[in-house]
Amino acid sequence: MSDEDWALLDRQVTTTTGLMKILSDIYEKPSANSKVYLMKKWFNLKMREDASVIEHMNDFNIIINQLSSIKIDFDEEVCALILMGSLPNNWEPMRVAISN
Repeated sequence: MSDEDWALLDRQVTTTTGLMKILSDIYEKPSANSKVYLMKKWFNLKMREDASVIEHMNDFNIIINQLSSIKIDFDEEVCALILMGSLPNNWEPMRVAISN
């Protein structure tokens, strides 16, 4: 290949790389709207009376992982408090036992 061919190929790669970076910055950057959506989803998560604890914990952890992926992290105590708050009323004795 000639030097001109290499120069053309180099410009194409640089342009493609730059374009991918711009697109990545636009579409992968978490918007305030997506952050608010996930926070509301997490804070409003409530376990149904007839639901499985495993299913509820899975839903809870999925939301925590989504928040973590957009750089919103909470310490374990906050997560535990929100989890206890998401349990139905018939779990009150368990909530009291854990709190003590």
